[in-house]
Amino acid sequence: MAAPGQINIFALLIKHIKEEWVMWPLVVLLLVTFTITLERLIVIVIDRVKFNPTKGAAQFVRLMRKHKGDKFKAIEEMESSMQKKDNICADLMRTIMHKYKDGVQKGMNPLDLKKWMRDAMEEQGTVEMPALEAHLGWLAVISNVATLIGLFGTVYGMIQAFQAMSTSVGGVKADEMAGGISVALIATLFGLFVAIPSLLLFNYIKNMTEAHVIRIEDALQTMIEALIE
Repeated sequence: MAAPGQINIFALLIKHIKEEWVMWPLVVLLLVTFTITLERLIVIVIDRVKFNPTKGAAQFVRLMRKHKGDKFKAIEEMESSMQKKDNICADLMRTIMHKYKDGVQKGMNPLDLKKWMRDAMEEQGTVEMPALEAHLGWLAVISNVATLIGLFGTVYGMIQAFQAMSTSVGGVKADEMAGGISVALIATLFGLFVAIPSLLLFNYIKNMTEAHVIRIEDALQTMIEALIE
């Protein structure tokens, strides 16, 4: 509970959201921010849980040792264990293994075979990797737009205050200006309240996504190197 004379910011926000239309777009942006954040976190976490890239690469290396370097047996067992795995890393690993078998049948030398697998991986990656960052850019857009809407609300509130001054009878009265000034300041506050978390969440999820992509790339590189040895 607020102490005597202390301003209850959240109460003011709720009051102005109910009374001032300029706050409504910020409420919508705040809801969109939470929705995108939750959706992106679910997508990334599920992709990591379905098939861990680091563990997948380590599993393939163990299979190579188990089968004493017999790459086709290692591939066969790896593909069997990945039958129910459906995520980006698993799909790219299947692509690499398929291209390896295809390349060996074509009689490719190790250097050409390595390039053959890498090119196929990169081509498939350009199709599947963007799914990890889908909608993420909207958080950065929301951060900028929320700041501008807050500024718009500030100007709108100041216009209200000066209109109250111009129409005041018997001189300028503080209470007649207070409403407009309050709208101006609360709009700025609410704009920043939406913009700052949006920007922080954008950077957090982007870093999380990039770290996941790096793990996938390292795992795929490990598989390629193991197949070429």
